[in-house]
Amino acid sequence: MQELFAAGYGACFQSAMNASAMSMKIKFPADSVVETTVHLVGDMKALDMGLRVDMKVHKPEGISREQMEKVVEKAKEVCPYSRATKGNVDTKIELV
Repeated sequence: MQELFAAGYGACFQSAMNASAMSMKIKFPADSVVETTVHLVGDMKALDMGLRVDMKVHKPEGISREQMEKVVEKAKEVCPYSRATKGNVDTKIELV
């Protein structure tokens, strides 16, 4: 289950980054990389479980770190997964 959620979230976030960069007039390469890992967390005995998402966004060549940070922040607002999980799923996005 976690693998499917990770694949969907990562692909969606990558598309959101592409759309965000385009709207910000930033030339964004098609070969950007997003690594997403989803963890099942909580207490199984108490049936109190949830998800944690760790996402590593690799900065493509030719894009400054400042530009990339802006693209990632905009993508958080645009990505349907990010909007759906906001406040419900602990999500850590790291720019590498």
